[in-house]
Amino acid sequence: MNKIARILLDIAAVGWLALIITALILTMTSCSFNIEAEAMPPVHSLYNGLSETEQGVYDSFNAIERANVNKNTEMHQLRQALDTLQFKYDY
Repeated sequence: MNKIARILLDIAAVGWLALIITALILTMTSCSFNIEAEAMPPVHSLYNGLSETEQGVYDSFNAIERANVNKNTEMHQLRQALDTLQFKYDY
């Protein structure tokens, strides 16, 4: 009886080790390592002057889009770049 219990204990220990190693491998491989990923640029200095709708549009941009929008220096340029329907442009 003691021999059978020891064998079952060894099988359980090997099973747990296999489970932990598999979980670690799956966790490490699920992380994406995208070489082309860019850091998110900081928010525009005029960000606080935007409406909530415009801020929502601005926040939805990815790093490349945000970098392009950040090139605008005037509020009316920034609002045109965001292109929300809230403002009517007459420029």
